[in-house]
Amino acid sequence: MKLSGHLIIFLLLSAATLQVAAQKENPVVQTPSTDSLMVAANAMYNGKTDMVRYEANELFIQLLKKDLRDEGAFDFVYDSIRILSVIYPEDQKFKIFTWNLPLSNFRNENYGLMMVFSEKSHNYKLIELRDISNDIVNPEREILKKGLWYGAVYYQLIEKKIEGKKVYTIIGWHPTNGLYQQKVIDVITFDRADEPVFGRLMFRGKGFSSSKRIIFRYSDKVAMKLRFEEATYNIVKKKVNKRYNSRINKNNDEALKTPKKKTVVKSKTEQMIIFDMLYPSRIELEGQYQYYYPLSEKGNGFYFEDGRWIHRAMEPEEDTVQVKPLNNGLMPD
Repeated sequence: MKLSGHLIIFLLLSAATLQVAAQKENPVVQTPSTDSLMVAANAMYNGKTDMVRYEANELFIQLLKKDLRDEGAFDFVYDSIRILSVIYPEDQKFKIFTWNLPLSNFRNENYGLMMVFSEKSHNYKLIELRDISNDIVNPEREILKKGLWYGAVYYQLIEKKIEGKKVYTIIGWHPTNGLYQQKVIDVITFDRADEPVFGRLMFRGKGFSSSKRIIFRYSDKVAMKLRFEEATYNIVKKKVNKRYNSRINKNNDEALKTPKKKTVVKSKTEQMIIFDMLYPSRIELEGQYQYYYPLSEKGNGFYFEDGRWIHRAMEPEEDTVQVKPLNNGLMPD
């Protein structure tokens, strides 16, 4: 790959700065290309032109691919590459690497690579993901295969088993387009060739039942919480006792016929995907997502039951939800 002179100068200056900074820090275990990846990442975010950033991103991809073809690549740690998100399930079926490239005019592009364990070869194969989020009309209803993907930078993964097969739910952030940003709940399964399949019809609830992935679109000026964690809430039910005992009510007293109301409060703790519901600031702005904001008074979540993510709305006067706050509202640390 041929690099421009501007990019080469930028990389050299960045490398010198990083080398000085590294001497002041405690040594850490590095993957083969950590230093070069850090330099490329710096150029991706701080390059003065889109061309410099694109070239740095291409270099970043090639370096990361080279690392991931190493025999022990699954155990590599990339914590020092701050722009890179790396998540994987407990069964180590795959490891997914995602990042975004910021460009001029508030544009952003998403990139991803996956290491997937092949049951046939008993080795990990490398798959490059291609973001087609701008090319599909109804992304909530699409099943995506062959490396096609609704781009997001992932920060959480939930591993479940349905009818003996593993299903992986992933939560991520899709950066701003200059007007609004997105957060995504997607689902990964694998076909017989161990190729990733994105999207699955497993959500239940009003407004969610036809979705193969959930996409939240909202103003880029606000934070929205979307996180899988333990939630404690109170379920308040009002029971009406309509039983009538004629032996007690010998005088046929009308007061005894009045149904008795009983309030039952039950506290429940479970793992849920907790999120803010989003609404336009005014009804006439419906569909213009740059004006959508979280309605923080209401708690909402998906709980897992019988192979489905089922929506539960938790009214403020009936339920209390304890949620760990996100540090920056976008990408949790």
